[in-house]
Amino acid sequence: MGPVFKSYLRNSLKGFLLSLIFPLVIFWIVKDKEIIYWFVFMDIIGFIPGYYRYKDQLEYEKKLKRKGLTTTDIGNIKFVKDWDHIRKKGPIKYSLIDGGIFFGFAICFLISIIIAFVKHDLMAYISADPSNMFNFIGYTYLSGALVGIIIYRILWARNEQKFVRLTDPLH
Repeated sequence: MGPVFKSYLRNSLKGFLLSLIFPLVIFWIVKDKEIIYWFVFMDIIGFIPGYYRYKDQLEYEKKLKRKGLTTTDIGNIKFVKDWDHIRKKGPIKYSLIDGGIFFGFAICFLISIIIAFVKHDLMAYISADPSNMFNFIGYTYLSGALVGIIIYRILWARNEQKFVRLTDPLH
């Protein structure tokens, strides 16, 4: 084993162990050992491309080091370019479109899953009347959009502070 592979194993062992938490929870709910075998198998298969990505990342960092840069510098440069483009939309469009519509749509699925676990008779309620189903969809999407708008409004303020810190020469 080369030094790169040993370094990769050291760095990825904690992530591998943490990735076993989800299958253990599923096993606790379903009580099927086959699920754990599949998850462990997929985690082990994921080690192969992960090693090559790690190796490429180390080579990339060496190239940057020769130029006197770090990955943090590259990340900051990318952030300034991206945020300069995004901030031209303004905080309202950013919060409503990116936060409310797109992020809210993703959050509504999470909210639906949480409600399904908390309210055990949800399927009976939804299937009792079509209006209940449409109400459920509407309420979960509206709550997801509201959460998305709030999160993206907070992100706007944080990203503005970071942008000013990175671009202001006196800062």
